[in-house]
Amino acid sequence: MKNGIILLVVFLCVISCKKGSKQEQLLSMKGEETTEIKNIKENFTEGKIDIQIYFRGNRLSEVLNRVDPSQGDIQQQLKKYTKELSAEEAENIQKVMSANPVLAMQIMFLPMLNNEIFVRGNRATAKCDGLMYHLENTLNGSNETGTVFIQSQSDKDNQVTFNYDKDFFGESQLQARIDLEMYDRKPTGETEEIAGYQCSKAVYTLKNASPMGIGKLEVWTSEQMPESLNFIHPYYLEEEHGIMKIAVYHDSQSDMPMVYEFKKVSPGPVNDSDMEIMQSQPVYEGKSDMETIGARLMGIMFGN
Repeated sequence: MKNGIILLVVFLCVISCKKGSKQEQLLSMKGEETTEIKNIKENFTEGKIDIQIYFRGNRLSEVLNRVDPSQGDIQQQLKKYTKELSAEEAENIQKVMSANPVLAMQIMFLPMLNNEIFVRGNRATAKCDGLMYHLENTLNGSNETGTVFIQSQSDKDNQVTFNYDKDFFGESQLQARIDLEMYDRKPTGETEEIAGYQCSKAVYTLKNASPMGIGKLEVWTSEQMPESLNFIHPYYLEEEHGIMKIAVYHDSQSDMPMVYEFKKVSPGPVNDSDMEIMQSQPVYEGKSDMETIGARLMGIMFGN
C-alpha cells in the first residue's frame, strides 16, 4: 500500500512531461488565457504549449486560479477566496469534492495553478505549480531520460531532485489508460477551434456502470498535433491524432466535468534559460532510490 501511494505521488508530479515513443517531437503545457491565433494549418513541432485544468460550470477553477504561491499560505488563500462565494456556489464546490475522493486528490496534486512546458528539438522542459509544490522537469527525447526537481510551496528548503528513464512509467503502469473495450466511442461530427487548431470531437461512454470507472469522456483531436503527445496526458486514449482537450465526467450524468485543455500553443524558438531547471543535491535515481524519493515527495505534498 505504501509503495502504491508513493508511485501515485511520483506519477502525479511527473506526468506533466513525458515523451511518446513513436515520434521525436516533444510537447509542452501550462494554464492561461486563450490564444488569439486562428486556424493554424502547420503541424506543431517546436515551441510552447500552455495547458489549463479547470471545472466547467463550477467556480472552483476561479478560486484555484486566484491562488498565488509567491504570497505563501495557500490554505489561507483558499479559505479567503471561498468565503467570497455565495452559499450555492460553495455548495457546488463541496458537491464536486465530496462526490469523488480521487478527484479531490487530483486537485491537490495536479499542476492547477501554473503549467508551462518549453519544447526544442527532442527536448522538453516543464515548469509548473500545484497547490502543494513547484515542479521543474526536463526530458531528453533522444535517450528518453529526464530529471525532475520538486520543491514545497510552504517550505522552499524541502526539495528533491531525481533522474528517470523510459522504463520508469512503463514498469509502474501509472498512466490511466482507457480500456476501449469498456467504452462506446462515437464521433460527433462536431469541430471546435482550440488554441488556433481545428479539432474534431468524439465521445466515450462507459458501457456498464462501475464505481471505479469514468462515466464519460469528451475528446478533441487535431491533425496538426502529433499522436505522440497523447502519452503525456493523465488519461491515455488510442486516438489517431493528437488530443488537445479532454473533458472527464466521473459520472455519465454529471454536468460538471474536469477539463484538461491546451489553452495556448506558441510555435517558435525557446531560450536556453527556459530549457534549464533548478536542481538540489543529491540527485537520486528513479529506479534504485524509489523509497527515498517517495518519502521526500510525501513530505513535500503533505508537509511532513
